[in-house]
Amino acid sequence: MRPGGSKAKGSDYERAIAKLFTAAYYPEGDGEVRRIPLSGGWDKRLVPGDLVPLKCVDKQTEEMVIDRSFPFSVECKTYADANVKHFFSGLYSKETVIFEWLEQAIDDCRPSKKMPLVVFKLFGTKNILLLESDIFYQMGNMFGNFPGKKWYKLIRNKPDEVDCTFSERIIFCLLEDFLEWIDWSVFKLSNKVRSIRSVTSEVKE
Repeated sequence: MRPGGSKAKGSDYERAIAKLFTAAYYPEGDGEVRRIPLSGGWDKRLVPGDLVPLKCVDKQTEEMVIDRSFPFSVECKTYADANVKHFFSGLYSKETVIFEWLEQAIDDCRPSKKMPLVVFKLFGTKNILLLESDIFYQMGNMFGNFPGKKWYKLIRNKPDEVDCTFSERIIFCLLEDFLEWIDWSVFKLSNKVRSIRSVTSEVKE
């Protein structure tokens, strides 16, 4: 691989995923999701993850500001790891990097109180979304039955660990199904980041 090839591949993947979220969150063209150009160089209270949502506040000047209504912190991963198959066969391998991906996403989004998502490409074909089961089920209360397939992975503590960093169940699904499932207008009700539980209560009312 040419020097910098892996980094360029990661940047290209982030751009591709950003376009998918842009189409879902800004169907009227009033904003855009972009990759963060300087990884780790932004204030994580405002912009956690690999993508930043921007809304247009002046069409004439094309002025863009960070859209705080966007509810997720998105981590995009292109690391080719054969151990991904362990999640679908029900096996546990401590070498599997996906645990680290989710932990990173959770840590990065804590200051902003956004919801962590991890997106990766499975076997070079489908974009897979990884999220905590609590978030998935709370959104199910808001948006009804999930339209596509989903896979579960039960996380068990290692003998020397007392607590898990994340939920005991994590869920995998196709990113395209997730984007289609969500009524994104719900999250635009306020410019402030709110918890999934507060949005859920508003929808029920």
